[in-house]
Amino acid sequence: LNKKFMKKLLFVTLLAATVGFFGASNLQAQSFKNGDMAANLGMGFGWYGYGFGAKSFPAISVSVEKGVKDLDFGTLAIGGIIGFKHASYAWSSVYDYSWNDYIVAARGAVHVDLLKNDKVDTYGGIALGLRFQSYKYYNWVYPYGSNDYKKISESTAHPLFAFYIGGRYHFTDNLAGFGELGYGLGYLTLGLSYKFGK
Repeated sequence: LNKKFMKKLLFVTLLAATVGFFGASNLQAQSFKNGDMAANLGMGFGWYGYGFGAKSFPAISVSVEKGVKDLDFGTLAIGGIIGFKHASYAWSSVYDYSWNDYIVAARGAVHVDLLKNDKVDTYGGIALGLRFQSYKYYNWVYPYGSNDYKKISESTAHPLFAFYIGGRYHFTDNLAGFGELGYGLGYLTLGLSYKFGK
């Protein structure tokens, strides 16, 4: 088994243990309830590098979710996410390289009131979708001449399967700050969340 799979397996095991431990207690002040809907605008940090000297901007993502079912230990929510990340590398004043990454995914999460605080919403879930990358680079052109390099554009698509855990802190009944740890276009995503009631 590869290391990436083992890390995901460990993460799922810890998440399941956490939910099971806290699931036995009664919910008293659940922040996110069945029928609630939330929209998130986030900036993602971390994830893979594009190579030495490459500069990348924080990823931008928009996600939404809606509570659809009451569970014994929390609320089940479903939704989706779209995201974008750009990186570039200037080899010289003439030759530059660039990458654009996009994700489109469905998400499902379970909101569990771990802290028993109506201002705090804690949750964990999975995302399933696609990651697209378009990139431009230079390659040799034969036979050699005055223009030895040619700019090439390519694109690829990859499946996306991710686990994440997160939390929101509500400044008001509707507006909150949020943070998530998980794989996507960043290992850490921070931003603002707006909750719509029933």
